Amino acid sequence: MSNIITIDVEDWYMTHDFNFDRKFWSSCDDRVVCSTEIILNILEKNSTKATFFILGCVAKKHPELVKKIDLAGHEIGTHGMWHKKLFDFNQESFKMDIIESRDILESIISKKVVLHRAPSWTINSNNLWVLEVLDELGFICDSSIQPFNTPLSGFKNALEIPFKPIINGKRLNIIEFPQTIFKLKGIKMPFSGGFYFRFMPYLCTKYLLKLVSKQRDGMVYFHPWEFDLGQPRIKTGIHKQFIHYYNIKNNAIKLEKLLKDFEFKALGSIINDDSFNERYHNLTS
Repeated sequence: MSNIITIDVEDWYMTHDFNFDRKFWSSCDDRVVCSTEIILNILEKNSTKATFFILGCVAKKHPELVKKIDLAGHEIGTHGMWHKKLFDFNQESFKMDIIESRDILESIISKKVVLHRAPSWTINSNNLWVLEVLDELGFICDSSIQPFNTPLSGFKNALEIPFKPIINGKRLNIIEFPQTIFKLKGIKMPFSGGFYFRFMPYLCTKYLLKLVSKQRDGMVYFHPWEFDLGQPRIKTGIHKQFIHYYNIKNNAIKLEKLLKDFEFKALGSIINDDSFNERYHNLTS
């Protein structure tokens, strides 16, 4: 089995930890370039290629960053236009959002963008029409489902392995690659990125990823702001501060260890491999 590394490119003030109104974004300290470059340097040092899901608004403001990611040999997907939760869209507004973000990215790199990740993993049982829209637009893979529930998102009954969704009796062509979790006696344990990676001791993460890799392809994910020690410290609720800032100071060290202990590839290189369909018979059966 293979392991996949993905990066959701958004700035610290765009997260749903703080839910800042978009009209205030222009007054925030823009740090996405320097924080993304931290990740790029770590990946280069460890000869690793990743998939970067980039917000359209970030790409529009920093096209040179998108070019740098592309020229470094990494894969680019869309993270939507404005980091808006998918619960806040209808089908038409979502389609417009994705087309706008995709077109911006494609105009910068002159390549097709066919991978998508929703902000904050906000696809669940109530908005599976999102996958129909992505399929209609020619996307080949979505990675937006958490197969467990959180206060913000989640779809606890979703498959934990890659699958082609069946919606209204029709099997779509798009592949859904859910967030990687470990399941023990019916209990689902998230560990593979974001706050879960920062919170869990590294040896536990290493152990769980090794176990997952024996059964299926594992995927990890990170955000540039999780490596940015210079970002502003916002005074907000204790829970939100804990989720956003916990262990940021050690995240680069933990990522370095991860890249030394495991081999990682970009998402597209995995799903396009001939053996992928063989590993997941539900993709064709």
